[in-house]
Amino acid sequence: MVSETFQHTGSFKFRAAMNTVLNSKAEHLVTISSGNFGQALAAACESEGRKCTVLMPATSARVKVEAVKSFGARAELVDVTLKTRNQWLEEFIASRQAAGENEIEVVSPFDDDRVIEGNSSLVDDLVPYSDRFDTVLIPVGGGGLASGVVQGLQRNSLSCTVYGVEPSIADDAARSLKEGRLVANETEPLTIADGVRTLSLGERNWKILKDGLNGVLTVEEKEIEEAVRLYYELANLKVEPSGALSLAALKKYRATELLADRKPLVIVSGGNVDAAVYTELLR
Repeated sequence: MVSETFQHTGSFKFRAAMNTVLNSKAEHLVTISSGNFGQALAAACESEGRKCTVLMPATSARVKVEAVKSFGARAELVDVTLKTRNQWLEEFIASRQAAGENEIEVVSPFDDDRVIEGNSSLVDDLVPYSDRFDTVLIPVGGGGLASGVVQGLQRNSLSCTVYGVEPSIADDAARSLKEGRLVANETEPLTIADGVRTLSLGERNWKILKDGLNGVLTVEEKEIEEAVRLYYELANLKVEPSGALSLAALKKYRATELLADRKPLVIVSGGNVDAAVYTELLR
């Protein structure tokens, strides 16, 4: 297991956000995020003296909304059942440009080369332990982490079987791989794993993952909840539902031919979860 819960801002997203800000000249960076990338971008912008706005679905975890604000960024809640994330972004950018603000850049939480490159640094940290695993299980939403890991494995010449993991009610990546083309969910899936509530993989991510993944495993909501509890009970580790996807898959598929006789590495992507939600999950 490798846990990104101890990263700055509590998830792997800080790798991506910091790399993006360092490679941007914009004075104002804007993104739309359920929370982890939003707070990571807010923190990175604060450290570099940039302005940051995060448009967040109204269903985002409250702890993530407050975290964005704590880094001095503007958090604006939007209803993604009325308009898509991209439509909200377009409207916000148009309003800022109408107000005379031009030094502004939209950053995707996953569909950005700088994001993928930043996430690939996770594998650099794993190189000294590469003899301990031959299979990697990775949570998948937009595909930023998964494509970064695939890219990092290739850069470090590590040969591994790589499986993405997503909720069965948000299985666009699994369907995309099966059909050989990018497939989207009709609406934003309301899985308990709020960090993977995306309509589809990003275009850049898909180009990497269509050949880089050996498959995508799906898990049920109850299996995700159980994985969150197992981290708490067995490892004393606070993990958000999205971060628990890989363990849920390991438990579900460990006796199958996919994982039997393998040395799996489970990636815990983050630990930002509302106290009320977490308490309910532990029950």
